[in-house]
Amino acid sequence: MKSWLVAFRSLRRRPGFTLAALILLTLGIGVETALFSVLNTVLLKPLPFPRASELVTVMEASAAKSQKTSLVAPVRIEEWNRYSRAFQAISGIYTENVTDTSMAQPERLSGARTTPRYFEVFGMPALVGRTFTPQEEVEGGPLAAVISYGLWARRYGLDPQITRRRLTTGGKGYSIVGVMPKTFSNSSVEVWIPGQLSPYLMQARSARFLSGVGRMKPGVTIAQAQADLANVQHALGEKYPATDAQWSAIVSDLKEFRTGRAAEAVTLLFGAVSLLLVITVSNISSLILAQLDQRGREIAIRLSIGARRAQIVRSLAKEMTIVAALAGLCGYALARFSVALITKLFADTPRIAELAVDTRALIFAIFATAAATLVFGVFPALRATKAVTASALIRTGRATSGARKSLQQAIVAAQVALTMLLLSGAGLLLRSYYNMSRVEPGFDAANVILFHVGAAWDEDRTMIGLMQQRLISGVQQIPGVQAAGMTNFLPASGATLRNNIVLEGAAATEETGSMPVGYRLVSPGYLKALRVPLLAGAWCPEPAPGPPAGGQKMMVNRRFVEVYGRGRTVIGKRLGFAGFGLPASEIVGVIGDMREDALAAPAYPYVYNCASGGAWPDPEYAVRVANDPRGAMNAIRKLVRQVAPGRPIFGVQMLNESLEATLDRPRSDARLLLGFAFAALALAAVGLYGLVAQTVNAGRHDIGVRMALGASPGRIVGSVVANAGRLIGIGIVAGAVLAMALRPVLRALIFGVSAIDVTDLGLAALTLATVSAVAALLPARRAAGVDPTDCIRSE
Repeated sequence: MKSWLVAFRSLRRRPGFTLAALILLTLGIGVETALFSVLNTVLLKPLPFPRASELVTVMEASAAKSQKTSLVAPVRIEEWNRYSRAFQAISGIYTENVTDTSMAQPERLSGARTTPRYFEVFGMPALVGRTFTPQEEVEGGPLAAVISYGLWARRYGLDPQITRRRLTTGGKGYSIVGVMPKTFSNSSVEVWIPGQLSPYLMQARSARFLSGVGRMKPGVTIAQAQADLANVQHALGEKYPATDAQWSAIVSDLKEFRTGRAAEAVTLLFGAVSLLLVITVSNISSLILAQLDQRGREIAIRLSIGARRAQIVRSLAKEMTIVAALAGLCGYALARFSVALITKLFADTPRIAELAVDTRALIFAIFATAAATLVFGVFPALRATKAVTASALIRTGRATSGARKSLQQAIVAAQVALTMLLLSGAGLLLRSYYNMSRVEPGFDAANVILFHVGAAWDEDRTMIGLMQQRLISGVQQIPGVQAAGMTNFLPASGATLRNNIVLEGAAATEETGSMPVGYRLVSPGYLKALRVPLLAGAWCPEPAPGPPAGGQKMMVNRRFVEVYGRGRTVIGKRLGFAGFGLPASEIVGVIGDMREDALAAPAYPYVYNCASGGAWPDPEYAVRVANDPRGAMNAIRKLVRQVAPGRPIFGVQMLNESLEATLDRPRSDARLLLGFAFAALALAAVGLYGLVAQTVNAGRHDIGVRMALGASPGRIVGSVVANAGRLIGIGIVAGAVLAMALRPVLRALIFGVSAIDVTDLGLAALTLATVSAVAALLPARRAAGVDPTDCIRSE
């Protein structure tokens, strides 16, 4: 116990070193532990469902199509359940937001509609109440809803009597029958409602709009399930050649599907933090080596009075054990704080609701602390006391051996290399974000107001259509409004709706005689509100009210003409949807390409159905104003209260804001990696500065002798900087090699820039060389101020 007190007092006598080491270790261990928790939660830990390895996604697929994977038609979900031998159950889901008007303050809720057996597939019971019964999942059954834990806490205050309450949307009351656990879903879904699909939709073989999910039977592999569904779909293709031929099924692991792109971002983030931790560790190692050099006289005196080498090593190791233990505790506290912060900042990340500093993260923190103790205490102490001559140490007070100096140089070179890697990666992501933010979307997003008016799919379509027409007509009368319309999905929103069409006079690209296209419903004024260029023909005419019954007008984009019209005019040709049995529609106009799928996605052939009122009950309204959007917003709110009293208006924002929000994730990735890169740059500069300063201090006698023999101050500075420059050069070259080797990791995260970019590497090298040169120049200038007389006299 006494030896530990001695070690603690020794640390107190060196507060600067102790505090610096503690802060650096705390940051390294704390942030790394938090990021390990994220990595473990999102990528490593099994899904929180019973026998989670049995859960898969099931989608339709066709090798003959340009897009291999497709959503699933409801009828096919039922047929797969009926004929498959590899699955216990298969179900489907599609998103449909709802507006709850059961309370004084209406609220827009992110919702999903489910098909039968959805909760049965996951096997997770409700936290409160129950999930749906078979009677509630078919058309005409009782209206029921299951809500998320987050909604239960936020809107209902964790009311224990929640199953006695009702959720009201579209004028209909849905009994809240259950609350799902917090880990069942992230914040993207707040309420689940049975789809209760109509007999028409249940027989429409080309109505592909469900995301399928299934539970395999015990012992069945994904490959076996894939083969089983492929056989089922092959039989369906022979029975229904017009809609099912050349179609198959694709089965994927549910965890991989849920993590999606987040896996790449989390892995990148964890890798960046790990590199930063390595740089931090190496910097502290350099700090401790410098401390041991400064304590050379103390170590020599202890050796000269009979202390054994093992005793000195234990003493020094105990000092670092104290620092590492304190850093472990502080790091764990920082990790807890960081996890809470990450949960709030990245609420849309898959599985973030499960995030916590769990046992594996705690073990990692303990391991990091133990490793830090070994690296920072035992190893440098062994190096410092190896083959040391006490009399020489007492006489000179210098303890820098060639081996230890070489170790410090290697550490600094490694810091420079890792910093080069981070800087080049951050440069790629920044340029990718810049390119994405400069993409021409194909429309003018300035001065366009967006809003929603609550309506449900099961409301009377004729009534909804009349309300929509009166609303758009009224908006067009507001002073300053130039155009107004509506659509089912905004461009760059990620809604990649696909349908198969048959074009009059065009050769089909599919063996089934159809061609895949993207699909949007639009009213006549919508495309004008976005100022999409009209390339040929005419705009959508005003259609008759009511649900679409076929025979309507269509518009297509330029890419459609290039791919399916082979560059020839398609105006006046007939276009039909395969498998729906609807009359063909006439193409009346061609517009420019909009980035409908995503800003980073290339143009895709799209058709625009000139929609009647009520065709899409819950559309996106778009209004172009000449100026003063705020005044127009107030007028729109007033109009909605007049035309649709009792219906909430929500989602009021500018289109350019909505477009900018799609860049949040790439901007966040770039900023995070850039922050780590600059932190690494600062640490590398500090490490280089410390090494050069220590070299100058240790070599003051040699410098003094050289100056006494006639060396100029400039020559001394040049010599010191040249020695540091060799380390910088080695580190930059090694970092460039690492960056080129690891570029495939970034390939999925970048846009408009090559994964191996010479310009990016050059800028990173220039930045690193400049900062490093400044860090080396400062102590080098002090070397030029050495008084040779004092140095020689001190010897």
